[in-house]
Amino acid sequence: MHRIEYEIKLNDTGRPCIDLSSDYEDKPEDKFFAIELARYVLQDVYNRRSSEFDTQTAEEIDRGIRLLGQIGDEVAVLLWENMKMLGQVAFAMNGKYHVQVKDIEERDNLNPQAILQGDKLYFRTEGLKVLVTDEMKIYELVNGIENENWTEVI
Repeated sequence: MHRIEYEIKLNDTGRPCIDLSSDYEDKPEDKFFAIELARYVLQDVYNRRSSEFDTQTAEEIDRGIRLLGQIGDEVAVLLWENMKMLGQVAFAMNGKYHVQVKDIEERDNLNPQAILQGDKLYFRTEGLKVLVTDEMKIYELVNGIENENWTEVI
């Protein structure tokens, strides 16, 4: 889970502003969050109050929503590529396990397209290792990627 700690303070002119903590580490994920949140808020206002806007205002708000969506899409691609690379490196390092789940049902329901674990993106491929915490057992995909291919690692 990502966290952004901030305070609401007043700027030089007395306007409320966001002040990030002194140990804040600038991360692309935070920028993505801000872009997506701004798009969401603008879209929500537009949907609820569009009948109150004149044509020019409605067009400008719509243009802003589309611009934020486009920027968000581009940042999402960058984040996806970075998470994929981190997952590939972790997979290549062949650690004890790659993904942690609560139970067998959650293991069997892992997304066949992509599995996000923290800041790493894994794919359901042979060699993927999953820790099932209810059992404290590790399973690995061997000779295929279907659920019947999970083999307990001894």
